[in-house]
Amino acid sequence: MNKGLCFLQVLLQLQERLLQALNMPLIPLEPRIIYERKNRKMMTYEEWKALSEEQKMQVPETEYPQIPKEQLENGLVESRLEKKDGQLGWTIVQKVGEQLNTIWAAETITEPITSGEITIQQPYLLNPMDGLYIPMIEHEPSLKEEPIGLYGKMWMENMEKNYPAKVELMMFYHRYLTVARSVDKRAMEYYEQLSDQYDRNNPRPTTGFETILEWEKMKKYEIDHLVMTEIVLVPVTTP
Repeated sequence: MNKGLCFLQVLLQLQERLLQALNMPLIPLEPRIIYERKNRKMMTYEEWKALSEEQKMQVPETEYPQIPKEQLENGLVESRLEKKDGQLGWTIVQKVGEQLNTIWAAETITEPITSGEITIQQPYLLNPMDGLYIPMIEHEPSLKEEPIGLYGKMWMENMEKNYPAKVELMMFYHRYLTVARSVDKRAMEYYEQLSDQYDRNNPRPTTGFETILEWEKMKKYEIDHLVMTEIVLVPVTTP
């Protein structure tokens, strides 16, 4: 029997006895689903790649993958996953002539890419089979698949009008719509934050139609101004 399930059953029994003694109804206990594998053995690299970043951090170090020798390229003779100072990376041994060189390289890094006067931060993923970094270029949903809100569209209009070179670079690396969605999300969250703050500092009038209308206009004007200048009109190139 799985130890986690056995422990859960014991915990449920203790809970039931305690509540019966207190004459209270039993409240179902819902366990959180985390990373778990039936066969506790070293993972394959394919299994590792399928995990989310949160799941990767839950994997015991004894299960970290190691690339089989027959899959290694570029002079590598060993490649195994290791964690150093809380960061995931690969310890790689490469044979150069008669010498063996050992290095530890982070699994992911971010490097600036410059085109003219435009610079963006590009993430890279280490290929443990040859020891080389490759750009992390992911498919981003289209506008039809995942529509972008008003603030995101306004950001796009400003970028395309005033920063076409940055737009072109982001589109090349398939991140333009991703950044637009990020801007829209941050703008909406900032709007809600400013709205709550405004209500606390300037309570809404309770009488007088014209007074209430003027209050609503002033609130919208001040919040829209801050959201636009501090988020929407900022020419960011990363989410």
